[in-house]
Amino acid sequence: MAITITFDEINNAWTSFHSYEPEWMERIGNNFYSFKNGNLYLHDNNDTRTNFYGTSYGCNIEYSANDGPSDVKLFKTLSLESNNSNWYVTLDTEIESGAIGESGDYKFQDKEGLKYAYIRRLSSDSLNFNELSILGLGTLQSIPSSNNYTFSSKIPNQVLKRDDQDRGGDKLYFNDGSTQLVGVIDDISEKTITTAASVNIPSVNDFCFVVKDPESESFGLRGYHAKIKLTNDSTSFVELYAVNSEVIKSFV
Repeated sequence: MAITITFDEINNAWTSFHSYEPEWMERIGNNFYSFKNGNLYLHDNNDTRTNFYGTSYGCNIEYSANDGPSDVKLFKTLSLESNNSNWYVTLDTEIESGAIGESGDYKFQDKEGLKYAYIRRLSSDSLNFNELSILGLGTLQSIPSSNNYTFSSKIPNQVLKRDDQDRGGDKLYFNDGSTQLVGVIDDISEKTITTAASVNIPSVNDFCFVVKDPESESFGLRGYHAKIKLTNDSTSFVELYAVNSEVIKSFV
């Protein structure tokens, strides 16, 4: 895909990438003009943003967080000095990937004048056995009734069932030579787990474990540096002054 690159003569550097492709660009006085399909366009002349020649484009900002490059770090949060909360963020380190949503429970929230959010792991990273979000239950003792699974020990307090709003809920898995999903945990009673439905049914003595929702957990991302991409699709006026992150040294 072709892009437009702009050069800043004052700073003597290439400063920005643009998705739109004009045939020519020119500044006359304080006005910026471009040509497309032989038509003349005056930029920054209305309240609609990121719309060029009748096509809307998302606004993307990419940067790297690399303080202390020799240390493995834990990137916990992002806070934005912005007038808009509808930012979608993707983050990649050498070890893990994560995101911050632009809607729902995991979007940026107002906190002391900042847009603040925890960095969430991706749902596709749920079966990462290097994380603390996987809890072993031991071997299955019995299946007293459909979708009910009983173990020899009490179910740990960290295991969560699905709530009344149909949100969350950890997932029950088993391994009989390959890892298979049983289902979302619907209820917990002492030593028994009930799933809403059973995708696969384990056998007695199969090893079972619980996988917590990686998006609900806010452990952060481990890595030497983070490549961070912020996207905002708003066509209204959006300002972004600064991006801050809570980062600590990892001792895992």
